[in-house]
Parts: sequence; C-alpha cells; structure tokens
Amino acid sequence: MSSCSSNSQTSVTKYFEGNMKFKNEYVIKTDKVTPKYLDNVLGKTADLYFKEGNYIEYYDGGFMLEQLYRQADNRNYIKKNSSDSLFWYTCATPGQNMIKYEINPKKETILGILCDEYITYYDNKTVTFYYNSDTLKINPDWYSKFTLTNKNINVTRMKSMYLKFKIEYRDFYFTVTATSITPKKIDNKTFDIKPTAIVIKDPLYE
Repeated sequence: MSSCSSNSQTSVTKYFEGNMKFKNEYVIKTDKVTPKYLDNVLGKTADLYFKEGNYIEYYDGGFMLEQLYRQADNRNYIKKNSSDSLFWYTCATPGQNMIKYEINPKKETILGILCDEYITYYDNKTVTFYYNSDTLKINPDWYSKFTLTNKNINVTRMKSMYLKFKIEYRDFYFTVTATSITPKKIDNKTFDIKPTAIVIKDPLYE
C-alpha cells in the first residue's frame, strides 16, 4: 500500500495522510457490564481524518460525537452528545506508569498488511497495538509533547498509525480495528475550530 505524501515529508520518508475507518468490538468477562452499555458509551464505528499529526475522529454513537487533536495546541477537543460546547483538555499531562512492554514481530494481518504486535502493561490494564512501520508512517516528533496516554512513547516505538488497538480491563476488553484506509490529501481547514464554537475546559480534567 502506498501512502500519500504530506507537506512535511522529505524526499525519502512519506508520511501517511488520509482517512481511516474503524469498527469497535467488545468482549465481556463479567455480568457487571453489558454490550448495550458499552455501545452507549463508546459507539460502534469511527471515521478518522489525519494529516501531519493533526486528526479529527467522528463517532456513530457513545458519549462523544467527535474528537479533534491539534498538534500546535497539544490539546484534544471533544464534542459530547450531551452538550453543544467543545470541551478541551491538555495532552501534556503525565501518562500512567507503564510497567513493561514487548514487541512481537509479524503477529497479525489486517487489511492485507502484516502487523507487529506492541503490548504495554499497566497496573489496571493491558494495551496492545498492531502496526507496520513500513506503511502508514508518521513522524514521532509530532507527538513529543503528547504525554497523556503515553502517546509520545508509543509513537516513538511504532513510528506508524496503528491498524488495531486493544485495551483490556478485568471486566472486558475493547478492540478498535481498521476496516478501510484511504490515502488522500486532507485540507488543513478540516482541523479548524469554528469561530462560533463555545470552547471550554473539560471539568473532568480540572
């Protein structure tokens, strides 16, 4: 799969720019959580537009309608289904302590792309990424200050977009898997915040 060029690419490295679609799936391990509850919280699909570290993701349901990350601000902006406001929080908050990690080469094929498996271990969860550093390349420098969720560390190790993401808790695990990849030019205006938007700091991150 050939990736689309971006304005920041060199003559050697071509970074991914385009659209990715994902499906969400859940496996329940306890009667404390139901699939319907998780659908209401997290939704079933996501539609991502990405360029030079900036991204916006639209959801078909759940507590979020869309999520925007602007690299220049190092902030996430979230539109919730319970409000017309746009809530922001900084991504410079220190991430949770990672106990250990492992990388297992050539573990799973997704959309015809053979992916390595990158597993990260925490006290209360295990987070796994499936990626291929030869395709969907991204620049780790874009996320050098994105310490929340340890994205700066994870991207440095993968150097690419993930094609599959799994987060496992004691009661359930949640999997996000790419269903389509479309390299294409993305207009910078895609990541603009409308002048009429009501932007407030998310009280959950006070």
